[in-house]
Amino acid sequence: MNDQQIQVAFDLALELTKQCGPIVREGFRNTTKSVANKGRHWDLVTQYDRRVEDVLIEGLKKRFPDHRMLGEESTSAANIKEPLDERPTWIIDPIDGTINFVRGVKFIAISVALVVSGDLKIAILYNPCLEEMYTAIAGQGAFLNGERIRVSGIEDLKSSLIGHEISIASYEAARPHIFGRGQELIKECTGLRAMGSAALSLAYIASGNLDGYCIEYLKPWDIAAGALLIREAGGVVININGGQYDILKPDIIAASSEKLAHRLLEIVRQVNENVNGQK
Repeated sequence: MNDQQIQVAFDLALELTKQCGPIVREGFRNTTKSVANKGRHWDLVTQYDRRVEDVLIEGLKKRFPDHRMLGEESTSAANIKEPLDERPTWIIDPIDGTINFVRGVKFIAISVALVVSGDLKIAILYNPCLEEMYTAIAGQGAFLNGERIRVSGIEDLKSSLIGHEISIASYEAARPHIFGRGQELIKECTGLRAMGSAALSLAYIASGNLDGYCIEYLKPWDIAAGALLIREAGGVVININGGQYDILKPDIIAASSEKLAHRLLEIVRQVNENVNGQK
């Protein structure tokens, strides 16, 4: 896809995302909405997740029938494992932060990203409850409601506010790593915040409100849009083990600077060594 085609795709995705705002707000006000779990008690879905995803995927497919779609509510495990190829691929989370959504916490987001030939090209993150629209096109910067945003640029962990999603410890295998990182991080950083939405936590790094984030055990749609926002805002996104960020295996460290990302990586490795040494 050339630059003009990317812009056309962005404009359509942005319009479709805006159309989903009233659906999310309706669901947010509906205190009797039905809620189901997807196999684990903390992994929830509502009819509004499905309605938003239907609007986005149907609208995009109508205009781009040859594009691949990866949506949280409609994608099978086998499809996630299928490698990215030359097909433009949309990666969609209809409501990131579903538990927040169910409980009336306004920290949620519709997340839409486009990958072309393995590279992130478009990011849209929209919180309809707070009317925050984060957008990015590769090479053109990151924006919040049309205003340019930048990461804080903080390099020192002592001056950093760090996102730390303690609820990931619901996975037993992750528990010692998550608790161990929290214990090490709080020794140095200004504070830890568990927001309940990976997508918006990443957007907050892009806008300078948070400075770092280590997260794993998630899916591509939780991270893709936020990763592009951070990079376009001048930040860093790497694999949690120090390698290159893999869009389909999004275990990541995100940070406001290379130096801070390296310090977070040191802590991750230190905790991993401690946990492995105790086995």
